[in-house]
Amino acid sequence: MTPTERKDATYNRQRLVEAAGEVFRRDGTDAALDEIARTAGVANATLYRHFPTRERLLTAVYAQSIDAMCSDALERIESGADDALLVWLGGVVEHMQANRGLREGLAGAHALEPDHTPVEIREWHDRIAATAEPLFTRAQRSGLIKSDARWTDVLALTAAVGHAAGSDHAAGRRLLDIVLDGLRPAHGTTRRAGPP
Repeated sequence: MTPTERKDATYNRQRLVEAAGEVFRRDGTDAALDEIARTAGVANATLYRHFPTRERLLTAVYAQSIDAMCSDALERIESGADDALLVWLGGVVEHMQANRGLREGLAGAHALEPDHTPVEIREWHDRIAATAEPLFTRAQRSGLIKSDARWTDVLALTAAVGHAAGSDHAAGRRLLDIVLDGLRPAHGTTRRAGPP
């Protein structure tokens, strides 16, 4: 494969992943793959060459969203803001709400029982936890989070909020604020989760 062909293949793959994310979120994860190819502006054969199964395409789309969450965490770590964790957690809840169908579709593509999680999703969540932990450490040292709080517990509670809120973004923000209020030291000041 020539450098030009490799560049074209990389571009086509990225277009397919972006188009699949758009179509899956709009039409559900059972959406026609032909529609994804059309949206990406490539031939069906190109789609199947890159993603021979729906499972692989779903995995690529979800992986891209995980990359975005980790990149956001790294940017907030670089910002140095003490309350960056609270803002980032608001983004996590929004991510879960936006990608609920993708997660369920990925589990279905792996033919798993509803109560089980594909190994890829567990690995991605471990990566998110490791990437964003410095945000938690900074918030705790700054007195925004109780000193005896655990990072894994904070993530579990945030995930619970994402599940409980469904597609209601106002409920997601409200429930996360309740969780964060419970994590603050008694003398802590109120700071709501959400975008800066």
